[in-house]
Amino acid sequence: MLTVGLLAGCSPAPTATPTASASAAAEVVALPETVLGEHAQWVLDAINGEVEDPAADATERLSPVLLEQISAEDLGAVFAQLEPQSPWAPTEVQDAGDSALITIRPASGDALDMQIAVDADGLITGLLFSPSAADRVPAETWSELEDSVEGFAADTTMTVTDVTDGAADRIAAAGEGSAVGDTEAKPSGSMFKLYVLGAVADAVAAGELAWDTPLTVTDDVKSLPSGELQDVASGTTVTVQEAAEKMIAISDNTATDMLMAAVGPDAVEQALVDMGHHDPSLNSPMPTTRALFQLGWGEGGDGGQARADWNAATTAAAKRSVLDALPTGLLDIPVSAVTTPVWQDGLDWFTTPDDLAAAHIALQERASTDAGAPIRGILSANSGLGDLGDEWPYVAFKGGSSMGVLGGSWYLERKDGRTFVITIQGSTDDPSELGDQAMFFGQVTDAVALLSEE
Repeated sequence: MLTVGLLAGCSPAPTATPTASASAAAEVVALPETVLGEHAQWVLDAINGEVEDPAADATERLSPVLLEQISAEDLGAVFAQLEPQSPWAPTEVQDAGDSALITIRPASGDALDMQIAVDADGLITGLLFSPSAADRVPAETWSELEDSVEGFAADTTMTVTDVTDGAADRIAAAGEGSAVGDTEAKPSGSMFKLYVLGAVADAVAAGELAWDTPLTVTDDVKSLPSGELQDVASGTTVTVQEAAEKMIAISDNTATDMLMAAVGPDAVEQALVDMGHHDPSLNSPMPTTRALFQLGWGEGGDGGQARADWNAATTAAAKRSVLDALPTGLLDIPVSAVTTPVWQDGLDWFTTPDDLAAAHIALQERASTDAGAPIRGILSANSGLGDLGDEWPYVAFKGGSSMGVLGGSWYLERKDGRTFVITIQGSTDDPSELGDQAMFFGQVTDAVALLSEE
């Protein structure tokens, strides 16, 4: 494996549409038309020998955090190792906004997965090359899938549930349920945004908001990546629907916090109840993404006094007081400070697989109403699995990640009318145990393939 720096977890995203033939076995795809995509193209140009002096360019493209881990000269040496197999071409792109997993294939030889991430300043903060998950041997049975997930170093739970007609039946595997690992509540990262979407839909239904209501980006609501809205000028407006689309498709944290402010904290916590969470008190009070950054990594990197106050609080009211006292204005937290897991201190959003299944079902119920009509499109804009073809005409997805936390949840409608929810949640004290996202989410791809073969 060729590794450059460290890359935090990100949520998977859809595969780009093929645009031109790369070989008999793969198609070239377009890179995102973003800062991240431009950096990815530079990496490809460098490993294809089309950049005169990659080391000189690297000093302006890599973040200070990454340059502390690898020098520009060493990066150039890594590129030189790959150049003999050029030309390399991108054949699959999973784009999560500020990070992406890009499968690249050489003129001859094995493909690589290139994971790349950018920070709030638009600089490369993570770069990882690893053998492509597309070349791994997929699980051919439910029992093989179970064995694969149980072999993960991180504590991981995966479930596949048939939810056709409101049922909640685990898919059978080797005579037993298909749940892999236990089903206790685990940190879910940005999957909590499903409940924010539900609260927004309820506010629209109640006439308190409309999908075209304008929301304003302010210094007080700006969070950290993932997303885009943290980089726009304060005073910029987006509609409720635009914010919801960004919240789900690219997991925009600032968009999320804007929506939470629009409906109010009580409404989001009520959505936990209304959408079937088994124990809403686990997430009460519910922090915004901005608050999570402040409590987890503010004031010098460890949350400082605010974190200490949070840990000392023994009631929801006391924790709410901590949230209410957090500083306003632009965050003064460098992305480089976000390095250690904090979910162990209750700084995340906690769900079971059944909670996530219930949330997806509740959102689809809301989507069947006039007030909730945009929901199906919002949830399916990013399938998290690429194009699954005619077998799966509808796929809703929300992923989530934080330091030491990685997961995803899918609601899938098969062409024969049966519907399923797949969840996978991993958590660990050691973020490197979740570094191979392609292998982690490859289990979901295998589960979909097994369902397709039924």
